Amino acid sequence: MEAVLVIVDRDGAVLCDMAGGIAALPRMRFDVRWPPMDSELTDRVRRVFGLITVVLEPLDFTTVVLLAAGGARPVCADGFAWHGHDVVSGQSLVLDRRAARSRPLASEWFRPGWFERAESYIDGEIRAAGRVRLGPSRQIKHWSMSAVLRTPTDRGDLYLKAVLPRLAREPDITRYLASLRVAPFATIIAISPGDRWWLAEDFGGVDAWAVSTERRRACLTQLVRVQKKTIGRGDELIAVGCVPLTPAALADGVRSILARDDIWRAPKLAKNLDRALSGEEADRLQALTPYLVECAERLDEAAIPATIVHRDFHPGNVVLREEEILLHDWSFATITNPLFDLASWLLDAPEPDAASYLDVCFAAWADTIAPERMRSAWRLAKPLAAVVEMMKLIELADIVGPDHDFNWLPMTYGWGRRLLNAATDSDLAINGWRK
Repeated sequence: MEAVLVIVDRDGAVLCDMAGGIAALPRMRFDVRWPPMDSELTDRVRRVFGLITVVLEPLDFTTVVLLAAGGARPVCADGFAWHGHDVVSGQSLVLDRRAARSRPLASEWFRPGWFERAESYIDGEIRAAGRVRLGPSRQIKHWSMSAVLRTPTDRGDLYLKAVLPRLAREPDITRYLASLRVAPFATIIAISPGDRWWLAEDFGGVDAWAVSTERRRACLTQLVRVQKKTIGRGDELIAVGCVPLTPAALADGVRSILARDDIWRAPKLAKNLDRALSGEEADRLQALTPYLVECAERLDEAAIPATIVHRDFHPGNVVLREEEILLHDWSFATITNPLFDLASWLLDAPEPDAASYLDVCFAAWADTIAPERMRSAWRLAKPLAAVVEMMKLIELADIVGPDHDFNWLPMTYGWGRRLLNAATDSDLAINGWRK
């Protein structure tokens, strides 16, 4: 994969490749599907250009703006020079759109100066904790939803996380769940009142992508343990930021998102990776509205207790540490039907594994709800679980706007197609999701 690099300084000058006699945006090849938009990229830029940068703003899946640190312009690589943006105008549609943009950015970490401000906050908290910084912070995640930095200290690494304001309840929810003493959670050591950034201790371990199916089953059991502990605690969950998703609100959400012609009847474009639905698929999807509303009503009659729902429960958000299982990243936590958390967990599961995950989940609930009752409820919850995922993704696309909805549109279309498949399989002949 080839990345297009837009390296800018504080004055807006752009680093240009002059090798062909005409100023061009530099390009860099990577042996992965998508170029890294983090410190792995800036490390390579430093090696190639002798220039210290931070990732400022990804413009699409392959084009990224990097900001030269300290406004320094020197470059050790031959054949490169700094020019005004007008020199490269017309070479990148997304860059030209950025130059003409007048609307404010939803993600503050895409603005020059954010990284330095975050570093200053981290330094203050390190000093307050009596720790010593051992090196510069590294960018671990930098996209439209969040920015994550890792800072080494004499007592272990610290992670700073910044998220969209809509998701800033994560540290409060994490602390609340930790107070229930049902499972380990991330240790939050500081929260910035104004910015709602927070610092957490490195919790180590490996994520669940790296472990066996058997150990992943234990992760699902851990989730159910946490969910059951929150039965009847709706008021407490609301107080720390969880938003209820009632059956009535879900039915309204079905009607609302399936009416979004701007989503379902959008053309196939590079920014949605050409994954937009066909007209025939959009017709079938929107025709499901009455069926899905009926599913929401019947699921309510199943009387499954509402619990906390992670809403982004996949193996990357589960960490295993020796005998401990830690669930993290509670940004989307909601109070609703616990079965909806199976959606992401089953996403890439082969069919035999998917069947075993359902068995494990229902067995973990057996002391509260009979497994067959849960399985019957899952027949109604499965298509709705896809809707809940789409609601999340469309909300994010709306928040970040047309400059960064490329992060969310391809996934939205993926869930639309899974929903179409799930609606034709109400008897659960297929337990997971058809690929």
